[in-house]
Order: sequence, then C-alpha cells, then structure tokens
Amino acid sequence: MRRVYIFRDDTRQIIVNASVGQIQGWRDQNAFRFLGIPYAEPPTGERRFAKAVLKAPFTNGVWDAIDYRYICPQMPLLPDRHDINKLQETLLSELENLAPEDEDCLFLNVYTPSLKGSGKSGLPVIVYVHGGGYSSFSGSTVLFEPGHMIARGGVVVVTLNYRLGFLGWFENQDTWNRTAVPGNQAVHDVVLALKWVQKNIAAFGGDPGRVTAMGESVGAVTVRALLSAPSTWNLYQNVIMESDPISLPFKPAAMAAQETTYFMEALGCAPQDIICARAVPIKDLLKAQLVAFDRALADNYWVTFGLLYRPVIDGDLIAANFSELAKQGRHNTQANILWGTMHDEAGLYAVPYWHDLVPVSNASAALLELFEKERIATVLNSGFFPLNQSQPDSFRITATRFATDYFWLCPLRYLSHLVSQHKRTFHYRFDRGRDIPLVNDPFCGSKTNRWCHSLDIQPSFGSGDAVPGYFQDGDDARFARQVIDRLTSFAKTGDPNPQPGQVGYEASNPDVTSVLWIAHEGGSGGDRYNPTLDLNVESAMTFDAEADACDWMEKDFLFDFLYHDPAKYKPTKPIV
Repeated sequence: MRRVYIFRDDTRQIIVNASVGQIQGWRDQNAFRFLGIPYAEPPTGERRFAKAVLKAPFTNGVWDAIDYRYICPQMPLLPDRHDINKLQETLLSELENLAPEDEDCLFLNVYTPSLKGSGKSGLPVIVYVHGGGYSSFSGSTVLFEPGHMIARGGVVVVTLNYRLGFLGWFENQDTWNRTAVPGNQAVHDVVLALKWVQKNIAAFGGDPGRVTAMGESVGAVTVRALLSAPSTWNLYQNVIMESDPISLPFKPAAMAAQETTYFMEALGCAPQDIICARAVPIKDLLKAQLVAFDRALADNYWVTFGLLYRPVIDGDLIAANFSELAKQGRHNTQANILWGTMHDEAGLYAVPYWHDLVPVSNASAALLELFEKERIATVLNSGFFPLNQSQPDSFRITATRFATDYFWLCPLRYLSHLVSQHKRTFHYRFDRGRDIPLVNDPFCGSKTNRWCHSLDIQPSFGSGDAVPGYFQDGDDARFARQVIDRLTSFAKTGDPNPQPGQVGYEASNPDVTSVLWIAHEGGSGGDRYNPTLDLNVESAMTFDAEADACDWMEKDFLFDFLYHDPAKYKPTKPIV
C-alpha cells in the first residue's frame, strides 16, 4: 500500500511502547506519524453489525504503522444526485491516499509533534471525526491532513475510521436485543476509539486528561451524540462542532427499525435472519444499501438533505434528542463547547438539488425538495426570504440563505442559549473559507464569495499544500494560521482566547490577540445576545445575526427537531 501526497521516509522511523504493544511510525518535517493502527478487532463475520471491541494487545512483534490501512466501504452520498456523486467520486479517487476499501477498517492514525520524554507533561489531544454523510470518506482523507495544525498548535491529533452506511446503522430492537445488535454502531466505533486514546495516547506524547472531540458535518453530529451520551462523558473535556446541521434530530428507533427492514429485504434475507445478513458478500451488501436507501428516502421528509443515517435514540446510549436534553440540562454540562457554521452552508446543495436556474414562479414546486407542501407557503409568505424577479438565480440564492438559517444558524442560536446556562459556549461563523479542490463548483467558493458547507476544512487543518491542485495566497495562509491558533488554544484550555504558558503561536498572532472572542454565558441576553465571532482574515465579534428570522423559525415555523419531533414518528408500514 502506498500514499500519494505525504511521502514516507524509511530512514526516520521510530518505535513507541503503548499499552496495546510496540508501534513503529516515522517522522517528517511536521510530525511523528503513526498510521493505520487498529483500535478494534475486525468488525467482520459474526462481528458484522455488533458493537466493536478493543483490539487485543499485539503479540507478534512490532505493529507497522508506516502506511494508511483500509478505509470503510463507501457508498454514494445521495444515490440520485449526479453532481454530488461526481464530486464524491473525484475526492475519493484523488484524496484517499490510495487506501483500498475493506470491511476490516477500524483503524486510526496518530500525529504528534513530540513524543513524551522524562519529566514532560502530555500535550492536548484532538480526536477528529470525519464528515461525509455517514456514507463516505475516512480518517486518511488528505483533506484532514493535520501536519500544520500539529506543528503550529502543539497538539496531538487522532483521525479515525468508523463504519459507514448500514454497517454503521443497523438495528431493530423488536427483533434483536441490543447486546447482539446494538444499533448506533458508528457512534460506538467512535466511543471505542476514544477509549483507545485513554489507554494509549500517553505513549505518543498526549494527555488523556485533555481530549477534545472534534467533528465536521456528520462528524459534528457524532460529537452531538457524545454530548447526549452519559457513558462517554469521562472520555473528553472539550468539543468542537463544525457545521452540524443541528436542526435535524436524532432518529427514532422505530424509524431505524423500518429502514433496517428495507435493508434486510434488499439483502434477500428473512427479517429476523441475522446469520444470513452477516454472510452476504460486501459487494452485494453495498448494492442492497442503495436499494434500501432509495426506498427509505421516498417521500420521507423526516430525512431532509438525504441524511438517512444518523444517531438513534436507543434508550441505552442516547436517551432523547439533544435539544430535549439541553432544555433539561441533561446533556454534558461539564464539556467546553465551541461550535459554529459557514456563512452559506446550504449552498453546497443548491446545484445538486436545482441544477438549472429556477424561475421565481416555480419556487413552491422547487421547495418540495426540502419541505412538505403545507409548510412551503409559510416560508414564502414570511417576508424574511423575499425573491427577486430581476435576479435570474434569485431562487437558489434565497433558498441557500433560508436553508442555512433553518438547518444550521438559527437552531444553533437557540441551543447556544440553552447550553450556555450551564457552561459558557463559543459560537463562530466562517465568512471565508477555501474552495474544495478538484471540483469546479459554480455556486460556492471564491468565485462567488459564498462560503458553503465543507469549505472550513482546509483552514481548520492548514492542509492546503497537501492537496493536489491547491494554491493559496498570503491571505489564505494568514487566515489558516488564525483558525488553527484559535482551535488549538481551545483544545489546550477550553478557551479559544490565548492563555499564558501554552505551547504554540496563538499568543503572538495579532489576528488572534486583537479580537477577544466573547463567550455565550448564562444565556447571554440583551444587546449582547448570541455573541458570534465572524471568522475572516480580520475577524470581528457580532451579536444576534438574523435575529428576526431566527425568532420566527423558533416560534412559528419550528426547527426540524420540533416539527419532526422523534417522539411523534409513526412508521409508514408495519415493522416485521
């Protein structure tokens, strides 16, 4: 196996002694790299659909962690959306470091600027959970290359794979008990990786008492699940949630069971025959996923944006939707929270959903992609999102603003108010980003100055020079330095504002020190409601962006977790 963009140096190898055994990695100009370390026993055969178990200690010598290992089997993000699938295919072929797919895929990668020596205290640790719709990408995707974050920020970074598609979201509690088939397999994988970190990260120079769980997109949804799962709260101290579509609730167990029933039918297995399902070859299983996926999506407004796979309210790991837990103070009230959005999140979906320009007169029909018919008139008549007849692309521009507010910005404002009553919360919005490489997006990015979903990844890692076709100017590099400094400062102390005595450059970066990031505290009211750092080359604090539209959504239109309250879900057909 080989990698494409980060080249190994066989002359600079090093061995660490971890609890799991001896692991051999290597050193480049930025970091020590230990790649493709198994954190779980292979989730294959009888372990398919089961809760993963920690990898047993190595008994056959030194584990070779020089190259990336297998990534989890991938599937299209949205099977019927050509533009999204073309984007995904391009990124997978170019950015996965040539790591092949295999069901035996529960590997993680550790990157550290310094191995712990005698008398040294451990460095803070960021455990990164990748996005990709719970359908694609991996911990080895080169977009998440953390070399510059490590070297500049003085942190250890762990990236990981978790099971995707129905391999990570398979359950029917009326058919199988949760000991045999727990459901939420993907979340349990991440929890297991965090447990591995607790046992082993000190050998890599990390401090198991200073762990930040960080995720983007559905990676942030997983972090939201961690905030909702008391059994995980001793595994991390801070969370960073980038671009969580937080209006979308966790899934009711009955909905997950119905989707699993569709999947069993597509596999050609009897509804209760788990032995049959575990024996299906992976290539046939992936085909069956597409059939079940399409069937589950059909006319189902509970699955907005095609996010079929998501954490399930199972009564075991997760007791209720995060919004309900936050309202009652039953989430992790001790965790430091930093979360936020892109300025134009929903723009990523504008062209895939509406490939051609949409006349204003067709707005109602076009919005059926997102909402039930009875809700569309409410949006169009609200007065908050007017359409402009003289602008040919008015519909997609306005729909982007509305969907960004509805699925990301406004519910985050609402939830920030709730969680900050227990612990201060830091809220941001990216007003700048970096174009996705290799894909010519006509709607998002620097050409249009629309900063859409996923365009925060490169600045967060400073990974531009690791990606083919990426070119950055001075402001791009300057902006990435600021973002890295703020994120790693938070990982060190739970505060993105520089604190004395920390390793790193944040305290000497004027782009960081010149603007105090004001926290949302005690429900923050009055003229300082919802303090938000607008991230740009020159960042600035703002207060209560989109206040009127957000108030309308909260009280009248209702966020998705209120309108599609998981407790109200009724299956569309009997579940076997």
